[in-house]
Amino acid sequence: MLLNMKHSGDEVHIKGSMLYYVIQFIFYIGGLFGTALLIIDGLGFNSTFSLQWLIGGIVLFPVMAYLFIWYIPGIIPGKTIISFVPGPNGYFKTKKGNVSFKNIQKAEVRRNGFTLINVLVIITHDKKQYRIPTYNLVDETGIDLMIDKYVYPYMTPDARKIWNEQVNFEKLHELIKYKREDNMNM
Repeated sequence: MLLNMKHSGDEVHIKGSMLYYVIQFIFYIGGLFGTALLIIDGLGFNSTFSLQWLIGGIVLFPVMAYLFIWYIPGIIPGKTIISFVPGPNGYFKTKKGNVSFKNIQKAEVRRNGFTLINVLVIITHDKKQYRIPTYNLVDETGIDLMIDKYVYPYMTPDARKIWNEQVNFEKLHELIKYKREDNMNM
């Protein structure tokens, strides 16, 4: 399956994909290491390209350090990214509190332009927003699948209509061969 799900009693915990952990580790640690090497090698002035390496390292090292600092909480292996309790009385667990599936008006994945981290944004009927950072360890397709399988059956009819308009079922079927069960189209 697409999601790294662990069941603990009534709760379901979604953890990051090992592939995404490896990719992020290579990107952030490799980027920091590579830009540090550019600076060190550039400071040696042993080549005609030393000045370019030095400038490139000086420009890119702070960018890589900035991104690494924002992603540190997600890089911890085994960290639970999303927790929820499925069922008719189901809810998402967030830092601000629990969000009942019946109270969800809209759920979507947004990319924070400042940190470049994907965030699951849940908007309730009373216009409160709950944000669950995914640290790009759970992809958008996985989140769409989770919401459609576990949350959609318990949403209000208006919320279901909004969800049906925003989710791309052709993409879900093409990528992971997912098709919604007929009894869920309430």
